Amino acid sequence: MKTTAARHLDLYFSGTVEDKLTTGRQLYSLHGSALLGQEDIVGTLNRLRQCQAMLTSRMATMDMGRRCSACAAKPSGGCCSSYMAANTDAVLLLINLLIGSEVSIQHNNDIECCFLGSKGCTLVIKPIFCLNYNCSHIKNAASTAQMALLEQTAAALLGEQTLLETTLLQRIK
Repeated sequence: MKTTAARHLDLYFSGTVEDKLTTGRQLYSLHGSALLGQEDIVGTLNRLRQCQAMLTSRMATMDMGRRCSACAAKPSGGCCSSYMAANTDAVLLLINLLIGSEVSIQHNNDIECCFLGSKGCTLVIKPIFCLNYNCSHIKNAASTAQMALLEQTAAALLGEQTLLETTLLQRIK
């Protein structure tokens, strides 16, 4: 008999991006209304929106959307390469749907992450790896103060995101 963690790994964190997107949409269809009726989840979603808005503002100030999209389109692929799309999971995609975000694959090429659009990542709530990693292009273009603010803002978002993911995994059994 599989452990809960092993079952979650199979159901929500394994498979292709398309599989994870399908599962995320199914979870939203099955549980979205009930989850959005729960006060603690709505509260966490509201805090997540606030943290995300602050991070988006910081990233825009640093011109990261344009910078990351241009880098990803290079032959070497950059950080936002097609490989990085595998860092998404069905629960992350469910969170994006719960927050009211349109989640769709932007393209099917083997270079860029399939969620990367012309102005940057189209996922409102991003994979943990993407929030934790800042490449040399970002670091070299930013001041020490900008990097500190970016990292603090990302950390606040990750805290709320992790809390919500844990809660969702308990409730969508």
